[in-house]
Amino acid sequence: MNHWKKINLVIVSLFLFIAFNPSTQAHALDKGVLCHIKELLGPYPAKGSPEEAADFAELFKYQETRTAEQCAAAASEVKISLDHFFGGANGPLTQDEVKRLKPLMFKYLIKSGISSSLGKFLFKRPRPYVTNPALVPCIAKSNSYAYPSGHTTMARVYARVLAKKFPERAEQFMQRGDEVAMHRVLGGVHHPSDIVAGKKLGDALTKHLFSNKEFLKELEAL
Repeated sequence: MNHWKKINLVIVSLFLFIAFNPSTQAHALDKGVLCHIKELLGPYPAKGSPEEAADFAELFKYQETRTAEQCAAAASEVKISLDHFFGGANGPLTQDEVKRLKPLMFKYLIKSGISSSLGKFLFKRPRPYVTNPALVPCIAKSNSYAYPSGHTTMARVYARVLAKKFPERAEQFMQRGDEVAMHRVLGGVHHPSDIVAGKKLGDALTKHLFSNKEFLKELEAL
């Protein structure tokens, strides 16, 4: 097993440990972090509220109008990684840039993924297709909770970090991050309000990351 596969295995194992061990919420997790996430994001739209109705109206609109090509694009982003979000055919990073940036992203962005998972546990919002079976996703379903969107959180952090590293392409990175987020709604696996929360969490995590002088030094040195 190569180096990156070992790291991936550790990350997946950590997510699974959090996901299937409720006791970690009361003991192993930092309660201060949970409180901060709760305060930052606030509650998701209540059942039967106009906001929830607006969520589902947009989801069903996508379900009626999305194309096979759009679903294929959304499906290509199911795996969270720098490559799938910003490399290859999806651009705007070259493969050489992906290769150089990946170690730094792994080192510092694990916390971003864990934070979105903690948020899901904190709010326990069902996926839209669980709440309303008439909604049929065109990409792979997930067994996790919906709020906030983890893909959106990570795409937002990636985009802001890349925009800082390559300011001349900042608009491209931000647009690409928004596209990844939108595909989660188009694909039928997230409410639009999950996306809003994911972006909010991503922005907060990036702000904290940019206060880390060690990170900024390593980013500049690449």
